Amino acid sequence: MDSVDLKLLKMLAEDAHTPLHKMGREVGLSPSGVRRRIKLLEKNGLIKKYSAIIDPKKYGFGVTAFISVDADSRELGGITNSLLRRHEVCELHRTTGGHDLMIKVRVKDVDSLNKFVDNYIRCFDSVKSVRITLAMETIKETFVNP
Repeated sequence: MDSVDLKLLKMLAEDAHTPLHKMGREVGLSPSGVRRRIKLLEKNGLIKKYSAIIDPKKYGFGVTAFISVDADSRELGGITNSLLRRHEVCELHRTTGGHDLMIKVRVKDVDSLNKFVDNYIRCFDSVKSVRITLAMETIKETFVNP
């Protein structure tokens, strides 16, 4: 991967619909050269997939929360399998330090958050503690910042 690939990744991350000729002008390649580079980035796994970024507030999910969960490590598989099926869960990470799981969720309101936590986290006997942090404002949110 070289500086041209990095520039292409940055442009795709900002807008995957950027025309190939425009990308080519930015990096000094023809549209077919850009296409070849992008195909190679896909083949090598640097680009996993393309997706739409949905505005959660316009979709009806105005509350973003981060939930830290402490649980019996032997039961984490059951908890994570249950959470993987929930549309509210945006990110699910197994972590080190004070908690076993870090979950990013988007929900309609605080009432919905309470119901989610009660019905899909605290319902497991192996859960020792739950800590919820509400996001007041999202200032920056990217997957990778090339």
